[in-house]
Amino acid sequence: MSLNNLASTLSTQFGQTGQLGDLEEAISFDRQALDLRPAPHPDRWISLNNLATTLWTRFGQTGQPGDLEETISFHRQAVELRPAPHLHRWMSLNNLATALSTRFKQTDQLGDLEEAISFHRRALDVLPSGHPHQCNVNGNLGPVLLALYHRTRQQRYLDDAVIAFRASVACTSASTLDRFVAARSWALRTDGNHDSALEAYWAAIQLLPRIAMLGLNLQSRQEVLISRTIELLEEGRAIFWSQALQLRTPLDDLRARKPALAQKLEGISRSLEQGSQRDTFRDPSDSVHKVLSMEQEASHYRKLDEEWLATLQEIRMLDGFHDFLLPKSFDILQRAASRGPVVIINASQSSCDALILTSSTVKHVPLDLTMADSEDLVHSMRFAASSLPLPQDLQASLEELIDKRRESMTEEQPERHLRVKRIAVTRHRNPDQVFQDILRILWECVIKPVILSLDLKKSESPPRLWWCPTGPFTFLPLHAAGIYSVHGGDEDVLSQYIVSSYTHTLDALLSPSPQLAEPFKLLAAIHSPPGGFSLPCVDDELKMIEKHVPSDFLVKLGIPEAPSFVRDVLSHISSASIVHFACHGTQNAQNPLESSLQMEDGPLKVSHIMKQSMPNALLAVLSACQTAMGDDKVPDEAMHLAATLLFAGFRGTVATMWNIYDKDGPDIVDSFYEYLFQDESGTRVSFPDTARAARALHVAVANLRQRQVHFARWVPFVHFGW
Repeated sequence: MSLNNLASTLSTQFGQTGQLGDLEEAISFDRQALDLRPAPHPDRWISLNNLATTLWTRFGQTGQPGDLEETISFHRQAVELRPAPHLHRWMSLNNLATALSTRFKQTDQLGDLEEAISFHRRALDVLPSGHPHQCNVNGNLGPVLLALYHRTRQQRYLDDAVIAFRASVACTSASTLDRFVAARSWALRTDGNHDSALEAYWAAIQLLPRIAMLGLNLQSRQEVLISRTIELLEEGRAIFWSQALQLRTPLDDLRARKPALAQKLEGISRSLEQGSQRDTFRDPSDSVHKVLSMEQEASHYRKLDEEWLATLQEIRMLDGFHDFLLPKSFDILQRAASRGPVVIINASQSSCDALILTSSTVKHVPLDLTMADSEDLVHSMRFAASSLPLPQDLQASLEELIDKRRESMTEEQPERHLRVKRIAVTRHRNPDQVFQDILRILWECVIKPVILSLDLKKSESPPRLWWCPTGPFTFLPLHAAGIYSVHGGDEDVLSQYIVSSYTHTLDALLSPSPQLAEPFKLLAAIHSPPGGFSLPCVDDELKMIEKHVPSDFLVKLGIPEAPSFVRDVLSHISSASIVHFACHGTQNAQNPLESSLQMEDGPLKVSHIMKQSMPNALLAVLSACQTAMGDDKVPDEAMHLAATLLFAGFRGTVATMWNIYDKDGPDIVDSFYEYLFQDESGTRVSFPDTARAARALHVAVANLRQRQVHFARWVPFVHFGW
């Protein structure tokens, strides 16, 4: 007993520290425990299972075939010692099947695959209908059947795999996380193979609000939501911010209205989650004496699920809660396009596509680009933005992409062959030439097909359009796409057709403009730290703001008589309609709430801003470094300062994708506020229409470009939201 407990403790410690020595000790103690339980000891199956589990864990770390062989051998022995109707027979069968399917990947022996399927099905036979562990077993069975389909190409195995996945997701007594993992696996594995993939994506999306509602810890939420396979827009994108953190969730609204009902729903949810989160690998020696019978357990969780559904129905009968924990309907989401088209640019392993949402239609436009291509463009752009030479592998990838485009265009339009040849790449191209290549590829492969589909024309006063990119496209300057001539001047560029904005969700475009609770106020907070990291032009930025904003409506922090202290910024931000920060910005990829803007007395953290009530918040201008730089690990989760302020309540933000040239700040600010504080006739106004912010930035960047500055200086400026 003590050996078993010590081994279990060491295994747990290994899971926390990753120290292989802990695992080696656990295996040693498990072997000793097994030796002390020779056949026919009644608890020998426990030691067999535990030793198999620790060996399996070590195999996952080292890949040693001997560990896998021992794992299979010990699980076989455990199955023999757990004859039906043994309470834990299903566990040994499931674990043995998993080990066999893993060996198939190593040896390609079809017998292992067939045996694994047999053992998974026998495990299901042991479990009563509605038991939460049916989710795990079916979730394991699906990929094995799919592997057999890929090996034999027999359709029945693919159909059986979908049946298993569907049963796993439909197991309502199981943990929401387990069901989500099953839906994700189903979607990922059948995308491009079976027409049920869309059903799988939708199932995963419907589970996301329940995951957010459960109040999982930060690490668990990020791990669950990192998956790039769930790219259907609203419930998957940005849920980390809009529900799972400190913003109000549907459950918060329910607590305010019916606290007892909210408490009841939470209690049922916790009970359901705990039911299927028992360790399905290691067995405590006394577990058989403490758990319910399988039938009783299954019945218990069926009743819990019935209570959950009944409580949910009761909640949805309340006024204003008819769609509680339901995704927004398409009819509602389509309203996001009421001010102009919204174009979702989707990247997946199978294809890249544009979905063009207008107030009346949705169009699908396939794009002539792969996810790998888009990732290469991101890497190339980052080198160019940093004025660094491209590594040889990226140079080759870019050349290959351009050659592919040249061949494609030559086939489509032979008469343009001579013109197309001009995009051939020479080695050791400077950053501007790399930008030209990237922006041309984006234009021809991504943007131009959208422009043609919408039948847009060049205009002196172009209309608005919102980009909603996913995956690697979130890091690419779609707004700057175009064909730029070598000697300056435009050939064919996006800014001639539309005024670009970005949005991370359709929902962000649905919120109505607030009715100002207080008079209009613009808060300008500047800070230039001393030394090598100074920002010498922030004072000039403030002068440009003073030039265009009436003094009665301007609050200035960062001047001698009013330092930009964190507490003072927070005290004014609650009543400000526009906030302008000219300072350094820092993004924390590990903990986005620790991302910050640097004030005189320390960092103004995202967590500080999100706690403020900002009823007047309309526009945030972030003239700081990398305030729209996302996180590579979660490209669809909008974890940057500009997005944070949108989710915190601002209707629009102006930000930069990378470090800007400091002297450009005042010029952009001058043009931006000059336009913003005018009406459509050009007459100066005291109360600006912040819906014109995107057009103001459009004009300001155009003015900067007219000076023939490098691409890296004008491309990074972006607008989000309204």
